[in-house]
Amino acid sequence: MPIFELSVVPVGTGSPSVSRYVQAAVKLVRESGLDYSVGAMGTCVQGDWDRVVALVKEIHETLARMGCQRILTTLKVDDRRDRIRTLQSKVERALGTTCTD
Repeated sequence: MPIFELSVVPVGTGSPSVSRYVQAAVKLVRESGLDYSVGAMGTCVQGDWDRVVALVKEIHETLARMGCQRILTTLKVDDRRDRIRTLQSKVERALGTTCTD
């Protein structure tokens, strides 16, 4: 199942602070039921394409209703098909705390 890293930047908010928009986006991620991990510069989500893309759309619509005039989203996708990977296994592998795969 693909792992997506998403970063949403609300523009045109009238303030340099965007925490309320980020909090709203993270709330939607949490409520989606998908596995996720929040980082300092983005959020990783694991799920099928349709659910994740629908989540990104929901985030955009929510931030627009909150008054964002422009929303810039960066989406990276790790779609490995030869092995089953989870968010946690990728982190463990990067830290060298596991020796699987």
